[in-house]
Amino acid sequence: MVSRGSAPPRLWLSPRRPKAANLGAFFLGSGFPDLQRRRCSDVFEAFSFTIAPFDRLTPAERDQVMAASDIAVWPKGATVLRGEEASGHLHIVLKGLVQELSGTEVLAAYGPGESFDVKALLGSPGAGTFVAREDTVCQLLPQESFLDLTRTNPRFGVWFHQEMIDRLRDLAVRQANREMTSFMMARIRQAYIHPAAYVGADCSARDAVAAMKATRSTSLLVRGEPGADGAPGRVGILSDRDLRDAVILDGAPVTSPVGPLASYSMISLDIDDFLFNALVVMTKHGIRRVVVTEGEAIVGILEQVDLLGFLSNNSHIVAIRVERASDLADLRAASAEIPTLIQALHGNGVKIRFIAEMVTALNRRIFAKLFELLAPPDLLANSCLIVMGSEGRGEQILKTDQDNGLILRDGYACPDLESITAEFSRSLIEFGYPQCPGGIMVNTPEWTRPLAGYRAAIHGWVYHPDEAAQLNLAIFYDAAPVAGDATLLDQARDYLIETLSANDMFFSHFARPTLSFDTPIGLFSHLKGEELDIKKGGIFPLVHGVRSLALEKRLQERNTIDRIRALQDLGVFDATMATELTEALLAMLELRLKLRLAAGDIGTQTDNFIRPDQLNRLERDLLKDSLSIVKRFKEFITYHFHLKMF
Repeated sequence: MVSRGSAPPRLWLSPRRPKAANLGAFFLGSGFPDLQRRRCSDVFEAFSFTIAPFDRLTPAERDQVMAASDIAVWPKGATVLRGEEASGHLHIVLKGLVQELSGTEVLAAYGPGESFDVKALLGSPGAGTFVAREDTVCQLLPQESFLDLTRTNPRFGVWFHQEMIDRLRDLAVRQANREMTSFMMARIRQAYIHPAAYVGADCSARDAVAAMKATRSTSLLVRGEPGADGAPGRVGILSDRDLRDAVILDGAPVTSPVGPLASYSMISLDIDDFLFNALVVMTKHGIRRVVVTEGEAIVGILEQVDLLGFLSNNSHIVAIRVERASDLADLRAASAEIPTLIQALHGNGVKIRFIAEMVTALNRRIFAKLFELLAPPDLLANSCLIVMGSEGRGEQILKTDQDNGLILRDGYACPDLESITAEFSRSLIEFGYPQCPGGIMVNTPEWTRPLAGYRAAIHGWVYHPDEAAQLNLAIFYDAAPVAGDATLLDQARDYLIETLSANDMFFSHFARPTLSFDTPIGLFSHLKGEELDIKKGGIFPLVHGVRSLALEKRLQERNTIDRIRALQDLGVFDATMATELTEALLAMLELRLKLRLAAGDIGTQTDNFIRPDQLNRLERDLLKDSLSIVKRFKEFITYHFHLKMF
């Protein structure tokens, strides 16, 4: 009998040890009378190597498993292993049933032929407790032997690494479920409600259209004449469709009063009613708006488009305010709402990629609106405003250094260009987008120049690839158009693709920064250091490694996940590697955002440091898994670009 940690006594048997004298009595008392007449070697012979992934082992490796393994027995109800314990063995169920529990919740069940505690062996101790729900016999393969097999037999190892991917994917599913739950609990007052705009029943159709244009609405409330007894007149609703049908289809004069055109059988809901109920009402009655009341008073109109916009967790509201901004002050106010939006999105469990997509769309619209407010029409027609780096890839969430530029049409000159670009950069700083320390902004001549000037710069970056040139090439490869003539950027990117050298040396030098920073994960997947720079150690090597492969293949995709998919289609990655890289990137972005929000940094990405002691067990597991994937990817990049030769 041997006792390990806090678990009850276990009987360990091995072909390498003499059989215990009380073997028969223990099996009889533990509910295994059929085993009291069998030798230990017979139990090993009962293990089937036809079960995945053990069917992938060679005959020699099977012999290695047989020689190294032990057997352990647990009676029904016994705790096999607690999450905080380091078992040091892969548990393979030969008989019985083991459940993995988190409190009272059953996370998983393992029956004959199935194995557990893989996560701990790969360096990520679990939070669950393993309990025998039946009298159970397990074969125990020591950690050292297990890890040797995963290293020497890739087909065997990849089967277990798939568990990392499954855990990351399960987390995304749980987040999506929380997102829908948050919508189901939302109230009407949380959505955008158009203020009530009234006209009299005698208002002409022409004046009603003018009122809609002035209030930027698609409907009006029509107030009828008071009754003879002084009672207030009835209130109806008039939509733009009502006016269109009456004037265009039915030929009514534009001077016609709108009173007869309005609908007086309005459907109303209280402002504190569920938003989901408003969607049900609109669907049931085939309408696109409902009147919103608070008490007896009408407070506004909920449009279907705004309700559906709320499914994007309020991003539609911010977008409307950006579109309606008439000056810099309005635009700055709309921009100031984005950090709160990010916090709300994350708090409601929205997946990190959806947050990035929403924030990217809003940021780009703010940049475009700002440029439109500052630039004269001829500058808009003869230039292309671009964003680069993480903003160009659509992976930036919290505001960070400006990375933008302006491509001018060859031969075009704007006399006020310098003052316009200076005001653009200054305004973005006021909006919370910090100045780029490297000067990668439109207010510097290097990043505001004609298309011919960009072509000359690209030629220099490719044929004289010093450190600065490689940085410029990398961020420009990520560039996306924001405002103006997007074909100018298309021409510049086409020139970049055409100019790329076919020399392997170029791509090897370009890919080398992937290895610039140490990934803080140890040999047995332990996190190195009390404070980790998640960008240098994890996000950057993954992003730049993928970018290097994408550039080598002349891909047009900008987003890292889109590039991963394209590289998979080309056969550079297999499906497992593509999924690992995608889930690892999303997990690291999620952890970085969560810690910044928890620290109160909801405006600007102040740093990229993560303290493992601030993470819960699941988050530490995700971080370990993600960094392990990055470490293996760096080995792939080293081999692919022959970096050990330089």
